[in-house]
Amino acid sequence: MNFLRKLHKWLGLLIGIQVVLWTVSGLIFAWLDHHEVMAEHSVHASEPSMLGAQPALAEPSVWLDEYAGREIYEIRLMSLLDQWLWRVETADRVELRDSDGREVALDEALVSKMAQAHYQGDGKLISVAFQPESGLETRDAGAVWQARFDDERETTLYFAADDGRLEATRNSTWRLFDFFWMLHTMDFKGRDNFNNPLVIAAGMGALWLSLSGLLLLTRSFRRRDFEFLGRLRRS
Repeated sequence: MNFLRKLHKWLGLLIGIQVVLWTVSGLIFAWLDHHEVMAEHSVHASEPSMLGAQPALAEPSVWLDEYAGREIYEIRLMSLLDQWLWRVETADRVELRDSDGREVALDEALVSKMAQAHYQGDGKLISVAFQPESGLETRDAGAVWQARFDDERETTLYFAADDGRLEATRNSTWRLFDFFWMLHTMDFKGRDNFNNPLVIAAGMGALWLSLSGLLLLTRSFRRRDFEFLGRLRRS
């Protein structure tokens, strides 16, 4: 029992630190405004686009021969700023084509216009940068364009590099949330893995502490403790 008490004490110290972090991070999640975390007030609400009666778009049959031998998953119309484009999804990539069937690639100038069209706030666009790989703020989004604004929230918009869709909106509140989310999940690399070995070990350790603490509690009582309770009841 002496060994069990020592093990319970030192393991309780380690697990107790993580329990405190779980409690504090949970409090932060409840305290932060969900809409502010999601930066909903920093972008304009998307509205469905209306296709004109006679859009001047080349039919896919005009340029479909260029995809000979490639597996096509989907071809559909989409709006980007003030123009309609064909979005072509194949087995290995997504491409955009304009009204004449020419392939359209996103560049810094186009992304700047997209960012300013989506942004809602008092800040100015200060940088547009291409990111070929996912980062902490975009998770598994793949290649994106990053557009940063100089407002007090440090708002940053991320657009998918293939079709220009708004992939994520981040700000200082989200970054605070994400830091405590990392502490909560104990996933210090990807942030979102609840099945990582650390959190599993901490959970099992907390369960063992509960069971061993219950055993130690029952062994800590003596006969005189119950005799004292008996005297209280008689009195």
